[in-house]
Amino acid sequence: MGLLLAVQSLPAQQPKLDSATVARANKPILRKGELLGVLATTGIGIALDQTLRNRVHDSTGGLTGAAAHLGDAMGSAFVYPTLLAAAIGGKALGSRGLYGVSSRAFKSVVLGGAAAMVLKVMIGRQRPRDSPNHNLSFHPFSFSDNSFPSGHTTVAFALATSFSREMKGKWNDVVFFSLATLTAYSRMHDDAHWFSDVLFGAGVGTLSARFIHRREAKLLLGKGTVGLSMGF
Repeated sequence: MGLLLAVQSLPAQQPKLDSATVARANKPILRKGELLGVLATTGIGIALDQTLRNRVHDSTGGLTGAAAHLGDAMGSAFVYPTLLAAAIGGKALGSRGLYGVSSRAFKSVVLGGAAAMVLKVMIGRQRPRDSPNHNLSFHPFSFSDNSFPSGHTTVAFALATSFSREMKGKWNDVVFFSLATLTAYSRMHDDAHWFSDVLFGAGVGTLSARFIHRREAKLLLGKGTVGLSMGF
């Protein structure tokens, strides 16, 4: 319910042909530098997996447990029906702002969530609670309870990135990405994911939202660029 109210309060309209939209449309839908950045950051995360797992994981609850529980909500499955309901409601009410914001956010989390699910199966990494002393335990093409990347973190960062592009002001970005980061923390706190899982999930979620927003900006400008373009 809180997420729905947040979506309804966003003042954004359908994208306008302003300088930000034009600049976004002129960028490749996915950029080589962004992809390489996500991979490099994840590589660093793998080196820190075991150390950070031992420090962040806490099964005792308390204040850190409460924070983890709060953060977990932003990446939960509840996000999907909430955004879909907001988009349908905006369309029915003729609210271009509500429909535009919620539909773009919905597309972002669906794309990110689907990508994360496919990668989980392909990579087949074990969760830290199942393999606490071996962060490089993989069983590719496994449909078991896989770890890489973090689906919750992917959804949370897709949502944060999408919302941050709809609103002006750095403090909005601080709020959205702080909540997404809290989601990542919650997954490590609960021993559900390694540090590199949440790093890569954050990258997938961010790139998914950028993909959706850049694609729609290109469509709005009528350039017909709907496929994948790479900048080298």
